[in-house]
Amino acid sequence: MLTWQQANEEYKATVEDFPFELMNGDAFPANIPKAQAASSLYAKGSGEGQAYVYWQCSVERDILDNSQTNAEAARGALQQLRKLLDTDWFKNYYEDKDGIYENDVIGKSELGDYSTMRDFYTTDCTWYWHENGLTK
Repeated sequence: MLTWQQANEEYKATVEDFPFELMNGDAFPANIPKAQAASSLYAKGSGEGQAYVYWQCSVERDILDNSQTNAEAARGALQQLRKLLDTDWFKNYYEDKDGIYENDVIGKSELGDYSTMRDFYTTDCTWYWHENGLTK
């Protein structure tokens, strides 16, 4: 288990050499959010996970913003999001035994049904929204 400081260092190391570009002019926050309890512990990989989820939210926002007005841009962003599936972080830490993220979030969106992606974006991206001054 990691302290907040250790998880934050893991996050910083990940964003320093992050393999993909953020969208929408976004930038990674300097630190991960702190848990409400100062004594909270974090699992190994959680700092890295915060970076990947932040990037994922940035890309999902771009896809959803363009889905009705710029299909080409939405398709390009979907291709970027698909790269997540090949990352070590996704393979090692993201629990998706049933392939829901690949099939229902990405796959359905590629066919024009963005409802599952919108649900994931709504539930998973509160830190991203907060950092970017967005609301639901």
